[in-house]
Amino acid sequence: MFLAKVIGKTWSNHQHYSYDGIEIKIIRDVNPETMELIGKPVFALDAVKASIGELVAYEVSAEAGKAFGDKKILTDTSITAIIDSATVPDYLKLKNQGDK
Repeated sequence: MFLAKVIGKTWSNHQHYSYDGIEIKIIRDVNPETMELIGKPVFALDAVKASIGELVAYEVSAEAGKAFGDKKILTDTSITAIIDSATVPDYLKLKNQGDK
């Protein structure tokens, strides 16, 4: 699983029939130590009805399609959970190279 923030959603008039009733959100990875957005935005099918601005967990690859149960979904990225909070204890945080 990976941590991300929902930064947008999409609208489409034409899509694959297996996407009926499933929203496609735009997400961006979050650094769990700093909670800063990192990386490039990606599209993800939303299995949990997340809202823009929410922190979410997502799956990629073959596991992404399993978020929708027995329904066969063509996807490589799916939002699988809404995260209420995430913290990393200071002693587990990676130190900057200049820190000692």
